[in-house]
Amino acid sequence: MRFNGILFSGLPGSGKTTTSRQLAEKLGWPVFYVGGFLREEWAQKYPSGDISFENFIRSRNVDDERIMDQRAHDMLAKGNVIGDMWHGIIGDGLPILRVFITAPLQIRAERGMQTDKKEIKGKSIEEIQSLLDEREQRQLDLAKKLYGDAYDYRDSSGYHITLNSGLLTIEEKINTVLHFFQD
Repeated sequence: MRFNGILFSGLPGSGKTTTSRQLAEKLGWPVFYVGGFLREEWAQKYPSGDISFENFIRSRNVDDERIMDQRAHDMLAKGNVIGDMWHGIIGDGLPILRVFITAPLQIRAERGMQTDKKEIKGKSIEEIQSLLDEREQRQLDLAKKLYGDAYDYRDSSGYHITLNSGLLTIEEKINTVLHFFQD
C-alpha cells in the first residue's frame, strides 16, 4: 500500500471535518482534528466564554501553531490515522494521502448557517462569509510565517487530489479517497 494515512486540508467550512469523521468510521482510524483540539484548549482556558473562540484563535502566535503542527505531524507519522488540519505541508515526507477540500464561499457560508458552533450561530450569511474569508486569510498569513512566503496551503500542487465538496456528495468524496487504499 502506497499510503498509510490521510491528511485533509482545505478552506474553512469546506467539509474537512465531516469527511474526516465519516471516513474514520469506514476505516476504523482515529481522527486528529486540529479544530477540535483548539476548541478544547479554548474551553479549558476560558470556560465562562468571556473570550470568543474567534478572538482566542486570533491570539495564537506562530510558536503555538508550530507546536500544533509538530503534534499533528507526529500523529500522522504513526500511520492509520486521518488528519483534519490546515497545512498540507505537515504531511511532507510521510506516506499519507494529502487531500484538499474546497467549495464556493456561498456554499460554505450556507453550511455555516446550519452549524451549532457558537462563533457562527445566529449570524447572517454575509457575516459568515466575512468570517470564513477572515479565517482563510489568517491561515494563509500564519502558514507563510511558519513555512515561508512561497507557501500557500491552497495551492493544489501540494496535494494528491483536490475535491470540490460543492459538487460532490459525502459518499462520492469518501469513495474517491478510498480508491487510493484498494489493493
